[in-house]
Amino acid sequence: MSMSRPQVRRPVQVVAASLLLAGGLSGCGVAGTSFQPGVAARVGNDTISVRQVDSIARDYCSSIQKQLGANNQVVPQHYLRGGIVGQLALVSAARQLAAQYGVQPGADYTHKVADLRDAVAQLPEDQAQAVVEVESSAAYLQGVVTAVGEKALQKQGSTASGTDAAVTAGKQVFTRWLDDHDVRIDPQFGIRISQGQPVPTDGSLSYAVSDAAKQGGAAQPDPLYAASLPDAARCG
Repeated sequence: MSMSRPQVRRPVQVVAASLLLAGGLSGCGVAGTSFQPGVAARVGNDTISVRQVDSIARDYCSSIQKQLGANNQVVPQHYLRGGIVGQLALVSAARQLAAQYGVQPGADYTHKVADLRDAVAQLPEDQAQAVVEVESSAAYLQGVVTAVGEKALQKQGSTASGTDAAVTAGKQVFTRWLDDHDVRIDPQFGIRISQGQPVPTDGSLSYAVSDAAKQGGAAQPDPLYAASLPDAARCG
């Protein structure tokens, strides 16, 4: 298929989970947490479902299979799931912050979405939507942070101007919002939000002993380990 595909970053740059998952949530929630079955993350007044994360991860993986194959890359599915739930959590927080400040993400985000839609026009609808949602998230966050920063500087009566000053101010506001609100990700995803960024964290209750277990919990996927996984547990 001779279509123009989006320039998808190396998945390990987009995603950074640290646990290989054996399966979905159990029917009894997650021990030691207040997470209920089916809830992947809580962000302020919003919740993100495991079904939503898995759906986006599955469709995004399908959309980049050929690119991964062409580059001889294989990525464990848990890296995709962890990275995606982290991005969804940040976008949810940014949407709530944008509503609070009455701002929009701006023209750069709008253009990014339009470019992505053109690039994935020949993909199945579900795959195209997954690519747009994942690949536009950084532009959305940047747009909201910048717009919020501009408003914050105006409110402070600051003489600072320019994009850099707005981004710096916006990041400070965004980080405070995250600190002041209930932002939690189910430990099974191996991701937490720190200083406005998703970072790997080991939420398991066991220690990795075997070489395979250690490879599965690495911050970056080992190619040989990833290639050894069954099809359902890997992308590529």
